[in-house]
Amino acid sequence: MVVGERGISRLRVEKVKIQIDSADRIFSQFIRLRDKRCQRCFSLVRMNGKGLPISHTASHYFGRGRENTRFDTENVDTVCFSCHRIWGSDDKEGYRMFKIKQLGEQGFKLLQMRSEMYKKKDRKMSLLIAKEMLNHLLKTGD
Repeated sequence: MVVGERGISRLRVEKVKIQIDSADRIFSQFIRLRDKRCQRCFSLVRMNGKGLPISHTASHYFGRGRENTRFDTENVDTVCFSCHRIWGSDDKEGYRMFKIKQLGEQGFKLLQMRSEMYKKKDRKMSLLIAKEMLNHLLKTGD
């Protein structure tokens, strides 16, 4: 708590930096390989010589701080960096409307409910699952 000039106390809100680990990196590669393009402007994801994505980002509708939907494929979409900034701050309503169109009203409500549920962090399992999804996509293309 901080006391201001007029003696009025207010809470200081500090942003917590979310750590990005191996599971996040592999899952991001899976999402960008799955979508192949920005879901807002449709620009193509560039790939390296191994067929792995080297451009764009994986955007979490409900932020990575919500463990239950951090690795939920319905919560994450590929976007270019410009569109990530737009949907992340300037046009959050546009992102919400996209998700409702993508998932349907009921699917969006279910995703929202999942985002509000507690899940214990299990990075080893998340990494195993993300690796398996990525390898399957690399082998089959679907």
